[in-house]
Amino acid sequence: MITVFYAPEVSEYLNNLIDILYENDYFGHRESAKKYVVDLRNEIELSLPVLTPRLPRYRRKVYGKHTKFVIIRKNRHTSYYIFFLQKANKYIVTYIGNNHTDAKYL
Repeated sequence: MITVFYAPEVSEYLNNLIDILYENDYFGHRESAKKYVVDLRNEIELSLPVLTPRLPRYRRKVYGKHTKFVIIRKNRHTSYYIFFLQKANKYIVTYIGNNHTDAKYL
């Protein structure tokens, strides 16, 4: 059984993402933005065990020494970088970035 945990700052980011997406007119309704974030969480939990993880080449001190990441592409314009630590079948998501903010550091 696979278990995915989220660091407190990641949970906060996901909660804030709903407001960011709605307030910046990416979605016309708050419920649509909320569904997008719920779908992102579900996709993270399904994808972590099956996608091939990568190691960040840069900013290892920021992401953590044993941190790996996977890329989840949500649409043509946005990909999310999901950074995590893994021990057996337990994952802890330590950071989420996207191609608009973090691509230059990978």
